[in-house]
Amino acid sequence: MKIESPPKTEVKVEYLLDIWKGKYEDFLDSSDEKYYYWDDLKYKKNVPFKDPIENWTLLKTYRRGKYISINFGKYKFNYFISSFVAKNLHDFDLKLMGGLQKNPILPSDKTDFFRNSLLEEAVASSQVEGAATTTEVARDMLKSGRNPRNESEQMIFNNLRAIEYISEFQDNDIDFKIILELHTIMTANTEAEKCSGDFRKSDVYVIDHVDGEIAHIPPDWKEIEELMGDLCTFINSDKNFIHPIVKASIIHFLIGYIHPFTDGNGRTARALFYWFLLKKGYSLIKNISISRVILESRTQYDKAFLKTEYDENDLNYFITYSIKNIRVAFEKLINYRDKKLSERKKASFISYELLNKGLNKRQADLLGYLYLKNKTTTVTLAEYAKTHEVVRQTASKDLNELVKIGLIIEDKAQKPYNYGLIDRNTIEKFIL
Repeated sequence: MKIESPPKTEVKVEYLLDIWKGKYEDFLDSSDEKYYYWDDLKYKKNVPFKDPIENWTLLKTYRRGKYISINFGKYKFNYFISSFVAKNLHDFDLKLMGGLQKNPILPSDKTDFFRNSLLEEAVASSQVEGAATTTEVARDMLKSGRNPRNESEQMIFNNLRAIEYISEFQDNDIDFKIILELHTIMTANTEAEKCSGDFRKSDVYVIDHVDGEIAHIPPDWKEIEELMGDLCTFINSDKNFIHPIVKASIIHFLIGYIHPFTDGNGRTARALFYWFLLKKGYSLIKNISISRVILESRTQYDKAFLKTEYDENDLNYFITYSIKNIRVAFEKLINYRDKKLSERKKASFISYELLNKGLNKRQADLLGYLYLKNKTTTVTLAEYAKTHEVVRQTASKDLNELVKIGLIIEDKAQKPYNYGLIDRNTIEKFIL
């Protein structure tokens, strides 16, 4: 993936004075939100100057005046909190730290969604790194508990174990031992297993997944222990406060940049991103899949790394991408909640209307429940009897009546027999 390196520029004092006076406020606000790179700005219209290099010089003068620098080994990285970033961080703090309490996901739905989110993250994080299996096949493996059949399935299985592992030490400081164990779990029983248990001992090149060209040359392997030591200190220290979401994004980027392992760096980076936010109290992060959004925007993900490296190690490219990612993932959670609340309201309405059609409350409640779950759920005679606290004879009478009038079907393929919904349309037509 080729992107053009930006031209070299120097800070212009006259631009600093104009910025201080608010002369280019609209342009700079827009640049903060989209965080323009050189090739975004090069052909952009409605900009202060006709010459693209002058526009870039103005933008870099503004950014350099705001940069906060952090050092890892001999490498310096820059970032700043723009108004766009600050607004989104505030929004996330309200939502990820408790905004759902006013209109929460119900406990039963939350359990299902949490389980599915963990599976989704395990699958998607591996697919980002090239795991070649469908999401449905991977989900079936994880839910059924069967053993992985190939390298791709093993990657996904390992990812789920790693996500579960990070929960065990979310209250601990990070150190080499935890990072190496996390990587060992990530690479177990795969080709990458031979390089687990220690940082790499040779130089590597990061190859672009699209065109096969070298996208990044990580630091010399002899620097890794120093860099990872600095990273651990950065993670564990609260001396200079950095908002947790910004800090988690920087951690994510730096694992990719340092590339401490021969393989498995991306999966390790995303696991540490999750771990750090859990450590800082962002418990709802467990209910969203960051990697699914990354998979859906893979080109932007790769470009966020490259733009940061090409433009003076400006971390705001990656921070901005990461924030947008979290927002998309969180919106999926909100949409899920709203969908479930809507379905529950409709299921309650269905149950009420079925009572008016002469069914007893047990039958109406069962059909309302099955309507809510659609075709994904069945019940046995014993389960129905236990739920409604009736004897088997009464339970059998209820279910046989529903089968006779064509509202449910009886599956005799295996014992105990299962009873399930034909489809939602059948129920809807019955109550009309």
